[in-house]
This record gives sequence, C-alpha cells and structure tokens, in this order.
Amino acid sequence: MKKSLVLILAGILCVMLAASGCTGSSPATSATPAATSAAPAESVTKETAAAIPAPEAPSWAGTWNSTWLEKDGNKTISVLTLTQAGPEVSGNYRFTYPEEGTYTGSLNATVQGSTLTGTYAESDDDVGFFVFELSENKNSFTGRWVHAENKSELAGSTLSWNGVRE
Repeated sequence: MKKSLVLILAGILCVMLAASGCTGSSPATSATPAATSAAPAESVTKETAAAIPAPEAPSWAGTWNSTWLEKDGNKTISVLTLTQAGPEVSGNYRFTYPEEGTYTGSLNATVQGSTLTGTYAESDDDVGFFVFELSENKNSFTGRWVHAENKSELAGSTLSWNGVRE
C-alpha cells in the first residue's frame, strides 16, 4: 500500500511539473528581475500591430480643373470629377473641341502612395493609360498619358495631363 501511495504521489507531482513547464533541462533562473535604470522596451505583438492603422491613401476625391497636351501640340481643358473608395478612384470629365463638339470621358485608377495610375475611356472611342503624381500640398497633380496601344510608352510620354483642385 505504501508503494502504491508513493507511486501515485510521484505521478501527481510529475503531472504538476509538466503542467507548470518545469520539465526542461535548462537551469532554473531567478524569478526576480535584475535592477535596471532603463525603461523596459515595448514589444510589438500581433495585437498591437493590428491596432496600428495603415496610412491612408491621399484623397483624390473632388473636382479638378485639368488640361492635357494633345499629340498635335494643342491643349484641351476639362473639369475632372473624382470619387474615391480606399485606394480605388473613378471619375468622369467633359471637354469640347471647337470644330468637333463636346465629348465625355471616364477613368478608373488605383492609388499607391501619392501616385494615381489607371485607364481612361472617351465617348469618341479613344482609350488609354495615365499616371498622375499628387503634389505635396495635395491641391494639384502632374501627369502623363498615352493611347491604349502604347502603354509601354507611358513612362517616357511627353503628353502631359495636369490638374488643380477646385
């Protein structure tokens, strides 16, 4: 009977040690922290990282007076109205060619940092690509555009598309 009791108590002790995490082979450490004059360093956990909001994309929403340079060297003036939902931007614009009439256009784009990149489509079947860069004060942009068949030429395009927020 004494042997059984000793074995049961030893078994319970083993279970308690395993549950407390004291079964490792490393030497025991002191539970009292060493004195220090420095403030404890804060660690970033998943919970605190999730609580830090991601920086918001700059707002492109609003009305912009814009001009773009045509291939023939003429400038076209339009009013561009943009809406934004997160990094997605859409909008429309209207412009007039004195000898041809009034046309409309639409665009769809994505914001990354202060850059807006996307596509445009006009009522005269002209489609293409553009990239706009928002100014530091967020009240103007400079940009470039190309026709659809020339997307690879967007980076080197000399066709400007600029705007000022109303």
